[in-house]
This record gives sequence, C-alpha cells and structure tokens, in this order.
Amino acid sequence: MGRSGLQMARNIINMILWHPEMQITETKITYIHRGAPGNLKKINGDSIERLERGFLILNEGTQIPYHKIVKIGNNNILWKK
Repeated sequence: MGRSGLQMARNIINMILWHPEMQITETKITYIHRGAPGNLKKINGDSIERLERGFLILNEGTQIPYHKIVKIGNNNILWKK
C-alpha cells in the first residue's frame, strides 16, 4: 500500500472524529498485532487520543502505524485494506 492508502486510513478516522453525524464511540479499528489471535487486534475508536502523521496514538500511549490498520467500521465497513 502506498502513501495514498496510509492517508486514506487516517482520513477516514479523522472524518469520523469530526463529522457531526458520526460517532467515534461506535467505531471499531482492526489492525495487525503479531501474537494476538489471528494476528489481529480490534480497538474501540474512543480509545484514540490523537492522530499523528504516520500513526495514531491511543489513550494509554500505544502508537499504531496507519499501515497496520486493516479495517475501520461501525455497523458497516467504512474502509478495508
């Protein structure tokens, strides 16, 4: 995935954070996490503290690079790698 794919994941999360009709609390983000069951881990969107250029930062300080994100969704898939 090139830079445009990285930007797409970031842009989707940013849109959810700021769009008045979307709720980050209803959003789930799935990312590659080696050692987790199926090598995937899912987090709630409200655990995001902030977005940086190449990664997002969770409330407890964990940094997740955008290239590791494989799916963003709520009741529907909003973005999938």
